[in-house]
Amino acid sequence: MYQMGNFKSPQIDAVHLQNVSFVAEGFDPVLSHVDFDLPLDQNVLIQSSNPNHGLHFLQILSGQHKPQSGCIKWNEKDLFADESSEVTPHVLVGCYFDHVRPHPEKTVLNILLETGLQLDRAHDILEQFEFLSIKNKKFGQLTYEHQKTIQLIAVISREPQMLLLEDPAMGLSEFLFLEVLDLIQYGQRRGSLRHIYLTNHHPTAMRHMDVAVMHLEDGLLYFEEKMDQNKIFNF
Repeated sequence: MYQMGNFKSPQIDAVHLQNVSFVAEGFDPVLSHVDFDLPLDQNVLIQSSNPNHGLHFLQILSGQHKPQSGCIKWNEKDLFADESSEVTPHVLVGCYFDHVRPHPEKTVLNILLETGLQLDRAHDILEQFEFLSIKNKKFGQLTYEHQKTIQLIAVISREPQMLLLEDPAMGLSEFLFLEVLDLIQYGQRRGSLRHIYLTNHHPTAMRHMDVAVMHLEDGLLYFEEKMDQNKIFNF
């Protein structure tokens, strides 16, 4: 049995955007006076004709970008309020953003152990991904594909409640992406990784994953379709 990372109570039971507007410098509005209850306990694919808007939305949802107006409420508490809150993004949310990198001198094994994994579980995951041979390599020595996979493993292995992923399949072989999905499914069986929001520009990756499609266009959010609340992966 391995030690969980930062998965703690309280639970994220509601996420509401209340009159939220956000404009990034040099871009059209990402959100314009949006009122929206985000779907929970689903895998949600965010599609936008502007790829940067999907990324900005994930950063807003993670608490990294503050909207110019309105508020984002987790369990009726303002995510960006000054007062202390039991709902803390860095504990409850795991993020993969392509521009965020570990220190290049850190080894693969150290990156995984810093998530809270015990050594035997870290070795099991590295063996699953056929990465045992690179466990002592420095992050900066890895190929982009291996770097990205290690980052995804580290984020997923923390077992947060909410997972935000920028284009998780892009740059990965089908084998590695399927192993990433298997790791997600393992965490979900343990009760974590309940709410997954991702962008995707890989032409075929989503055939492996059941998602609800949420469109982000002209400053608005809307659904293409509803899906069952149960999270299912198709392999």
